[in-house]
Amino acid sequence: MIEWLKKHRVLICAGTGGVGKTTVSASLGILAARNGLRTLVLTIDPALRLAQALGIEQKAGEAVQVPGVPGLQAAMMDPRREFDEFVLGSVDNAVAKGLFENRLYQQLVSNLNGSQEFTSLLRLLNAAKSKEYDLVILDTPPMQNAVDFLKAPERIYALFQDSVIGWFSTSGEKQGWIKRTISRGSRIVTGALENATGSVFIHELKDFFTHIAFLQKKVAAVSAEVGELLHAPGTGFILVTGFDETKLKEAVEFQSDLAGENLNLRAVIVNRWFPEWGAGIGALNPAWAGDPDFAKLKVFYDRFSGFFEHRQGIFEQFEAQIGRGVPVLKLPDFNNNVLGIEDLDKMSEVLKQRWEPGK
Repeated sequence: MIEWLKKHRVLICAGTGGVGKTTVSASLGILAARNGLRTLVLTIDPALRLAQALGIEQKAGEAVQVPGVPGLQAAMMDPRREFDEFVLGSVDNAVAKGLFENRLYQQLVSNLNGSQEFTSLLRLLNAAKSKEYDLVILDTPPMQNAVDFLKAPERIYALFQDSVIGWFSTSGEKQGWIKRTISRGSRIVTGALENATGSVFIHELKDFFTHIAFLQKKVAAVSAEVGELLHAPGTGFILVTGFDETKLKEAVEFQSDLAGENLNLRAVIVNRWFPEWGAGIGALNPAWAGDPDFAKLKVFYDRFSGFFEHRQGIFEQFEAQIGRGVPVLKLPDFNNNVLGIEDLDKMSEVLKQRWEPGK
């Protein structure tokens, strides 16, 4: 698995909420750093799971060194802050100030569909372009559909199209006769709405689109760069999923989404597959055979094992659907919550042990 990690510049851990993406991302980061790769783990993590697991203080947006793991840094992204920094780096201060003071911008930036994904990919792009890291691991926001993440740059870019900006913008740039006519028409319509409602909302709307017009080219450039990064040979997706049929079905759909975008699914990790204590009871002490309490426990264990034998059949069907070219790893449900470097080290060792050689 170490050689496999070294072949990648970017790994993107994706999946629905509650499947353990953050923990898996942190474990992969530790494994990479322990084997000489300068690694950064990025996450949008409101619950601070990454900070708690790695024993670091929350410093939104800043990459901090993980104590006890040389070569590993972690950063918890703040989407609003990331987008503000993108604006500051893209336009002059006067335009940025106008946007920051616009109430519509203040409401939209954190809530706009795709804004979290866009800022995640923007930060990923900047980290990947940096020479500071050998490997960047992105723990994606929870999503119900892979397309929600993959299409985020396109959705944001759509907001910056001439057809949208031109309707509301009052830009003073030179325009052709048709564009001037449309612009005059839009001003008549928005002016009428403003007079009818007695509200400043329409003014705020026009002001918003006037200012974001200055970001149009930068957003287009970023969207193109992100697309190139996602399709680069050194970029791979890791799907983290659960063991139930619904999660496995979602995993197959995810692979289909990636294939439709010509993106690379590199591995599937089925998390919390089987309790550690359920891996086998080993040799039994003959003296236990007559113990009624042990007999009851043995009945429960046999039933429990039977349930997972049934699940194994479903898993084998899933594995066949994913295909032989993609490693599928089953991580056990550990006896304790995975918290702290010691637990993450253990998890990373299990990952390495269960990696299928030659894939």
